[in-house]
Amino acid sequence: MSGSPPASVIKDGNLKASIWENEGQKGTYYTTTFAKVYEDRNGNLRDTSVFNNADLLKVSELARQAYTRTNELRQELLQAREAEQSQPRERASESRSAEPRVDDRKARAEEFLKNRREGRRRTRDFGQER
Repeated sequence: MSGSPPASVIKDGNLKASIWENEGQKGTYYTTTFAKVYEDRNGNLRDTSVFNNADLLKVSELARQAYTRTNELRQELLQAREAEQSQPRERASESRSAEPRVDDRKARAEEFLKNRREGRRRTRDFGQER
């Protein structure tokens, strides 16, 4: 929420849940904000955190999806860190063997970390955009 894009955005029509990655004393954690997108009198798109009765069921479904997505993001981060920590051990074993092993999971974790460092984040869209 400090100028960097959200880690993930889930949409349902004009409602959205934005998942933000944060750093704290105990490490990385995620928070979620909910918003309703509308067009003001001048034609500019704006967000509000006020929902009417018809929106509430959709907001609860977005909350469920955000919960699931947050758990996926934590798992991806954990796997990326594990892969990063195991690299020295794998390189040592590769130098001993004639054929280096290609580990798809390690490659995905390295790509994930590279994208994080470059500020690229994945966006998931579960609904229609306006």
